[in-house]
Amino acid sequence: MSEYAVIDIETTGLSPTNEKITEIAIYIHNGEKIIEEFSTLINPEKKIPYRITQMTGINNQMVADAP
Repeated sequence: MSEYAVIDIETTGLSPTNEKITEIAIYIHNGEKIIEEFSTLINPEKKIPYRITQMTGINNQMVADAP
């Protein structure tokens, strides 16, 4: 059975040129279940808009000390 990676990225907004990444999650799946996972918050070095916090659950305090 082959393994594959599912990657999820959260950002500060919808513009691919003006927004920054706030979280990366990677899940390794074997076709039946997740067998490995990694996730980290990222400090986008800009304020996360309230509407994005509502959608993602990620706020400015959560990323303040993130890499």
